[in-house]
Amino acid sequence: MSATPSAGDGESVRRLNINLLYPLDAILHAPTLTEAGRRVRLSQSAMSHALRRLREHFSDDLVIHAGGEQQLTPLGLALKSEVRRVLRDVDGVFNFALSFDPLTSLGTVTVAASDVVEQMLLGPVVRRLLAAAPGLSVDVIPLDLSTPHQAINRGADLLLMPQDVALAGLDTLPILTEYVSCMIWTGHSSLAGQYEIDDAQYRAARHVVARDERTAFLTVNPRTVELLNERRIAMRTSSQAALPAIVIGSDLVATGSGWLFQHFAETMPVKVVSAPFEREETTIVAQWAAHRRRDPMVAWFVEQVESYVALFSNRQGNR
Repeated sequence: MSATPSAGDGESVRRLNINLLYPLDAILHAPTLTEAGRRVRLSQSAMSHALRRLREHFSDDLVIHAGGEQQLTPLGLALKSEVRRVLRDVDGVFNFALSFDPLTSLGTVTVAASDVVEQMLLGPVVRRLLAAAPGLSVDVIPLDLSTPHQAINRGADLLLMPQDVALAGLDTLPILTEYVSCMIWTGHSSLAGQYEIDDAQYRAARHVVARDERTAFLTVNPRTVELLNERRIAMRTSSQAALPAIVIGSDLVATGSGWLFQHFAETMPVKVVSAPFEREETTIVAQWAAHRRRDPMVAWFVEQVESYVALFSNRQGNR
């Protein structure tokens, strides 16, 4: 039998001022009560009063001090993510709009993406948005593909990620098909006139790899893994963004995101050549956070991403 709200339920909600959710969230996330007060702009006495009321309501200390450090009780730990989720939903309600006018509306879209997706996709999209939506700002936060749900907890409205690690329960839209490719300097001594590199050439070449190399997030088979592990690595650079600067003027070969490399080739003397393994594809998807899934501003932003992908794909296809 399903439970139905009782008069007592309503009385409980009225007795506990919903505004106490904000100091509760701060208390559960801040290292000290003073810092919690600073985050919600409440005095020390006001925070002490709020904590006392919360302890009375939950019949639990929520936070305790041991050895000079603040620690959460088991109930406090259980409430930590739940309270943050509720506040996101509340924020979504008060910021909900039925329409979005890019020329006049104000707002911020928080996007979680890997560094590769940020460079190849979000940078060009945001540049196009500067004129189309002068009141819109975009906040990009890092996306750890091993724990993508943490981006939701950090306030992401939108996630851009490989489909195979997409989160259940969110609206999902395929954006583009990604694949592993190679990048070389247009003046490469032996490969400049080629548009593909064969197995022997790949094994004989010297390679540059990024320390944050993300070929692992693309679908690869055992033979591909073998080739990647057998590379003659001449240099490890700091990030994917540094690869073209290292490749230019050398015979080094870089392996990674075909889309990112095509983006580099738009403005720099580098070219993309097919890798000597099967063209294994991974779909990049957009996912809406639950509290923003119907937000017209987020939906409009996704449309701009799709538009750029289509434009870039057509431009590459016509070459």
